[in-house]
This record gives sequence, C-alpha cells and structure tokens, in this order.
Amino acid sequence: MSLKEKLNIGLIMLIFSLLMGIFSGMSIFELLKSLILVVTDSATLNVVGAIVLILILGNLLNEAGSLRKINLSVETFIKDRRLTLIIPSALMGLLPAPAGAMLSAPVVEESGNKMGLSAEIKTFLNYWFRHVWEYVWPIYPGIILAVAILNVPLQKLIVAQLPLTLAAIFAGVVFGLGKISDKKPEEDGKKTFKGVYEFFLYAWPIFAIIFLVLVFKVDLILSLLIIVVFALFITKMDKKRLPFILKNSLSWRMILLIVSVMLFKRILETSGMLSVILGLFDYLKVSSLITLFSIPFFVGFVTGVTPAFVGISLPVLLPIIGTSSPDLTYVMLAYAGGFSGYLLSPVHLCLVVTVQYFKADFTKVYKLVILPVVFVALVAFTIAILRDALG
Repeated sequence: MSLKEKLNIGLIMLIFSLLMGIFSGMSIFELLKSLILVVTDSATLNVVGAIVLILILGNLLNEAGSLRKINLSVETFIKDRRLTLIIPSALMGLLPAPAGAMLSAPVVEESGNKMGLSAEIKTFLNYWFRHVWEYVWPIYPGIILAVAILNVPLQKLIVAQLPLTLAAIFAGVVFGLGKISDKKPEEDGKKTFKGVYEFFLYAWPIFAIIFLVLVFKVDLILSLLIIVVFALFITKMDKKRLPFILKNSLSWRMILLIVSVMLFKRILETSGMLSVILGLFDYLKVSSLITLFSIPFFVGFVTGVTPAFVGISLPVLLPIIGTSSPDLTYVMLAYAGGFSGYLLSPVHLCLVVTVQYFKADFTKVYKLVILPVVFVALVAFTIAILRDALG
C-alpha cells in the first residue's frame, strides 16, 4: 500500500478545518452548525451526486467492455499511425476513472510496438493525452468542485480555461509526436465504416452528457442521471453484477473529501480567516500571479489529486480571485498551477501505474513530462500578464 493510499486526504482536511475553526474562536456549536449546513447544502449534494453518477457510468461502461471496444474501433479509421498513439488516451480522458490511463495503455502499447517506440515515449503519450481535457471537461470532479466553490456558471469557467487544453494538446503533439515518423496503416473501407459505427455505438453516453449540458443547458446532475438510467437498460452486461458496480462507485473517501472541502471554505468565510490571509499576502509583498500559481502547484504536487488542490487552494485564494465576482483569468492561472503540480506529482496514480505497465524508466518519463508542463504554465502566465497589462 502506497503512502497516498494510507493517507486519507479528506479526513486530514476535515480535522484541519475543525482545528482552524477552533483556533479562530469558533465554538463547538458553531462548528457543528457549519458542518450540518455544509452536509445539507445543495451545492455539496450536487457535487457528491454528480461524482457518484460519473463513477457509476464509468464502471458500467468498463464492466460491459465498452471502453475497450471504443479503443479498438478507433484503430480501424485512423489514417495516421501516430494518432493511434494519442487518440485512445484522449478518448479515455473524456471519462474520469481512477488510474484511467490504464484503460488506453494496451492499445497505445500495441501501436507503439509496431512503430518501435521506447517504453518512455509510450508512457509519456499515454499519460499526457489522458489529461488534456481535465482543464475544461465538465464531468471531472475538479471542474465540478471549482464551480461549486466559486459559484460561477460552468460554461464561463470552461471558456476561461479552454486555452489550457489547447496548449496541452499543442505541447503533447510538439514534444511527444514531433520526432515520430508517420507510418500509415493499411486502409480498408469496410473496416473503416465498421470502426466509425462501433465508435459511436459504444461512446454515445459520453457525448450525450456533454451534448445535454453544453447544447441544451440541462443541469449536469440531471444529464448524468438520464444517461446512467439509459445505460443501465441498454448496456449488455450481467445484471447480477449491478450491486457490485453500485458499491464500487460509492467512494466514501471522495465524498468525505468533498464535504471537507466545502466545510473548509465555509469556515474560512465565517471565521474571518480570509481577511487574515489577505493581510498576509499584502505584508509579504509577493506578486499575486506568483501566489495564484504556486499555492495550488504545491498542493497538487503533494497530494496528486485534483479535487484536493482545487478544494484547498481556491478558498485560500478567494481574496485575490474575488468572492462576489471571481476573476476567471486568475482562476485559470491557479488551475494551471495546481494541475502542473498534479501532473508532476510522484504520487499521481496515473503516472505511477503507467510507468509500471510499460516498464519505463521513471526519471526519463519525468524529463519528458516537464517541458510540456512548463509550456502550459507559460501560456497561463502570458494570458494573465497580458490581461492585467491591457486592463
């Protein structure tokens, strides 16, 4: 068992939040009242409900073999062999799953072996493109939690952070695919048509959710509920496995983490600690942009968990970001910082299991990851600096 598995981040954060409340002068009654209000708050319930439904959907698709079939179907209609190295990972990145990079690893390995690629290159491509959507994809816990903490429209946050996803894709292509020659696979019209058909046949739940949320503006949790119910009825699988799937989808650690994050935010607001933090920032004379990036980076690096850096950092940074009308450019920079630390974290589960799967050299993989991480961070800083300069 790894150190990360032994440490319950949610429990640690809950204890820290309660201690912070006590030291700031809050009574036990006030703390208990805050906890009850947080647990029963619609924002908390929506986040918990959305994440549980996402886990149920992911486990359903995995149990039915749909995720593997999506990967296999992609190979039949891609004309550039290099794309078979990244599209499976990117597709699997559309659906949150613990150690999700493992879902696409077998396909990337097969394609990479045909092209004679090193274990480190295969590891990097599989790991990097698995995470390019997390800056904007509305069914990721980090995005859901950020929307709840900041109380901003989901669509506005997505637009603000879209440059990060575009920068991540560009960096992955340049630093990952740049030196790999294009070896075209044999073309077969019948296989191509069948591949496209099977791709949409098995991937429809993922795209249906996004369509409902972004096009029809249906509430995320309602969209998830509709698609999960549909998937339950039409997915071919052993229905006797359903209790196991539901049990496996109830992550009490994740639920505790979400409740702890929302309690942390509430205690920061009600105890007056936000004013203290703002005064500390002013006293230290540290650039607000450096602060926005570095605090989430540190938390992301130490925890290797997206909801942790979002839940711990954003409430602390509210004096800079703004409470009534959050500055989404600053949010974007903070998210870039946290995600940079998350991608470089030695306890990031996707990184650890992917390195093990491909039997790659961890140090060499790490060197491959650093440059694109720096590139995305520079893009985030450039946008923030230009926005501040231009007003």
